[in-house]
Amino acid sequence: MRVRVELLKSIYSEYAKLRGANPHEAEIFASCLLEADLRGHLTQGIGLVPYLEELFSEHVMRFGEPFDILRESPATALVDGRRGVGQVIGTQAMDIAIAKAKAVGIGLVTVRGSSDYGMASNYAIQAMKQGLIGISMSTGPLLVAPWGGKEARFCTNPIALAVPAGKRDSIVIDMATSAQSMGAVVLAARDGKRLSGKHVVDSDGHYTDDPSNVILNAMHRESRMAGALLPEGPKGFGMVLLVELLAGLLSGERTWEAERAATTDDRPAYYGQTFIAISIEHFNSLENFAEMADRMVDTLTNSAPAQGFEAVRLPGAGATAKEVDYLEHGIPVRDEEWEMLISMAKKVGVPDHIVNCHLQS
Repeated sequence: MRVRVELLKSIYSEYAKLRGANPHEAEIFASCLLEADLRGHLTQGIGLVPYLEELFSEHVMRFGEPFDILRESPATALVDGRRGVGQVIGTQAMDIAIAKAKAVGIGLVTVRGSSDYGMASNYAIQAMKQGLIGISMSTGPLLVAPWGGKEARFCTNPIALAVPAGKRDSIVIDMATSAQSMGAVVLAARDGKRLSGKHVVDSDGHYTDDPSNVILNAMHRESRMAGALLPEGPKGFGMVLLVELLAGLLSGERTWEAERAATTDDRPAYYGQTFIAISIEHFNSLENFAEMADRMVDTLTNSAPAQGFEAVRLPGAGATAKEVDYLEHGIPVRDEEWEMLISMAKKVGVPDHIVNCHLQS
């Protein structure tokens, strides 16, 4: 199924307004979800909305909350989001980081009291579009066991890096620091597929590649689990810890002294985030850097592929072509995710003339 971009954005925007957003907040919220859809990260776009509705309905996050800067220096800021909406908080925080980077070379803003901010690369790309290097990372609900353990103690702790290039597609890395994202594991369980490795642990402590042994409700984006997700080995665990330290501890969001219930299932969640913008022009000319980035991309993508691979691909490759396709022909979405979105939209009162628009096939 292909859904028109304008239709999706209208539903996201109207939904946000019905949840208390002013027009500016609704635009940010809708744009962040749509950007995820356009980049093919549908679990952070259309697939995320039913979960966000749970957070709204339980007053875990709210539009219109104050954005409080608690501490600030020329290069840094500490913010309390007051449990506002993650997409709005993240956009505002990266705006501050960008302004600081342009002034002094680097800006680092860390946030406590945030909420689910969706696709991590939204905010890294925000900096990249202004000719900067952008980095974004977040903690959240406890889903991931430490390497060697079986109980969830961390979020998937996503991290994103966006680096501008010249004529080539920009380099955009967006990944969970766990071996698999929660969305990918849920979809694998929904489709009856095995994972690419033993990336989950069941309640008995057995590492397995079968997500159905762990996911209790494959139709739920943030299903309860009989077990936990896993890091990608000890090195992957190091990446999980990196985000936990720079976003959870540095912000003061998580102290490891107590757990906060933050979802309808009473799953503890700690939404701490860090946003970094780096000014290339404080180190090199933007033109020279872009040329070097293009040469790096060309050198790597022209490398001889190994058996089983058609070519060497870099993160972010093909994103521009995909976006052009989706803008013209609509975004491909799963039937059940479209049905869940429409059901939720009608429930909260999105007008019929919007939700009943015809789809593109």
